[in-house]
Amino acid sequence: MTPLISLTRALTDPALFGATFRAPSFWTWRTLAKLIDGEPLTEPREVELAEQCTGRSQLPNKPVRRLILLAGRRAGKDRFLSAVSVWRAALCADWRRHSSVGEQNVCLLLGADKKQAAILRRYAEGLLQAPMLKPEIVRQTGELIEFKNGASLEIATNDARLVRGRSAIAVLGSECCHWKTDEYSSSSDEEVVGAASPSMAMCPDGGLLMLGSSVHRKVGYMHRQFKKLHGNDDADGICWFAPSAVMNPQLPAHVIDQALAEDAAKARAEYLNIWREDLSDFIPFDVIEGCTDFGTHERAPEAGIDYVAYCDCSSGIGDSFTIAVASRGPPHMLHCVREVRPRLIPSQVIADFTETICKPYGNITEVFSDKYAIGFHQDEWRRHGIRLTACERTTSENYLHCLPLLLAGNVRLVDSLTLRNQLCALERRVGANDKETVTHPAHASAHDDVACAACGALAVAAKYGNYELPSFLAFTASGAPIMGRSYDDVAGNAVDGEAAERDRVRADEEAAERFLNERMMQHIAMYGSRRF
Repeated sequence: MTPLISLTRALTDPALFGATFRAPSFWTWRTLAKLIDGEPLTEPREVELAEQCTGRSQLPNKPVRRLILLAGRRAGKDRFLSAVSVWRAALCADWRRHSSVGEQNVCLLLGADKKQAAILRRYAEGLLQAPMLKPEIVRQTGELIEFKNGASLEIATNDARLVRGRSAIAVLGSECCHWKTDEYSSSSDEEVVGAASPSMAMCPDGGLLMLGSSVHRKVGYMHRQFKKLHGNDDADGICWFAPSAVMNPQLPAHVIDQALAEDAAKARAEYLNIWREDLSDFIPFDVIEGCTDFGTHERAPEAGIDYVAYCDCSSGIGDSFTIAVASRGPPHMLHCVREVRPRLIPSQVIADFTETICKPYGNITEVFSDKYAIGFHQDEWRRHGIRLTACERTTSENYLHCLPLLLAGNVRLVDSLTLRNQLCALERRVGANDKETVTHPAHASAHDDVACAACGALAVAAKYGNYELPSFLAFTASGAPIMGRSYDDVAGNAVDGEAAERDRVRADEEAAERFLNERMMQHIAMYGSRRF
């Protein structure tokens, strides 16, 4: 489908959007518009900008219909998104030729909340005051603007139910990095995008999906698409990644400098377009990715390996019932993690886990767990010949024990998107007496059931590193004392010799050092290096 009026022309025509976008400072946005139209870049500065912002050496030679727009605050994202939505609905085509009787094609412009949607609506209404556009409006209500060409523009908040069942010609979103990322949310970023694709399936050119935001945490759909698209010459879609000053040359430098002085971590994300590390909170995203064996969703049982299992029990209503199996390393291996979501019947789940997990993995006869409803679940597990043992560590302590192992690369995880998302979402809190606790975010839809089972199994398998448990005293085969290792742990491996034991101790010491360095860097990133 060839547009009746291209976006590039609309941005430069004084009778359309030219009153705003013809200004010299908007040349960066006109360059992006050419990529959306599939037009060649004619100026050297346009080519340089496109290569810089997309990370690609070969730019697309056809119209771009899947675009991730990551630009800093005050760059002009909302104004550009509003212009694209008006162009797509009112100028791109006579949509009556592409729709059935009674069908209305809709362009959806979604904000992160009602206030954000109101900002987008004001931008769109302002653009529609142009001489050629105002007569095209048939009807206008609070959230809906209908045009003579059979299309409508609907501006609302990001609700997956709004996207479903519609004949969409475009779905555009603002501040998508700040949308919900929890997989249990009915309107998470993944759910909204998942609903958008079928809605645009019958559009002649496949529909336009354009999601914009300033960067935030290294979780969710936007960060995943950034990793997938930025710098990928073979991808059909593009990720446009640019700091505020690149897209808006008129932004005063002192505004950015002042923001950096007040809150460096926040300002780097908002103006310099640097993903926030301090909000990865507990475990950095790149650490989790580095410990993940992508493509390996479960490891098959093998003879000669001692497996341990850890389950996060559930009553069957609110939380998932999960179980994970791990083995001692190094590296410590996570072999499988299973999740049954509510509603469920605990006795049936326990029977299923016994047959599909415990028996295949070395006929496991003992499963560790936290102390949640331990009496009830012990009886159910006992009926199947398995002892349920309350772990001596809390879930928070298991997370803390796994952190240095992950930082040192002494753990191998299976490929589970749920596990990675839950690990990334964990938050560290400091309470009275400087005691640290780690848990999931404090909102109703947040869960950590899969992460709890996985880290519990790994913590049990690893026997907890020596620098974390100085209360134990053990000896090597030569009689040298080792702090923090149980006697059974060392005695069972004494045949490995002193060299192997020194390697283990050195690995633990290096993991401890990395752990402390990571915490120091997080502290500096959050509070800065202040002098008192």
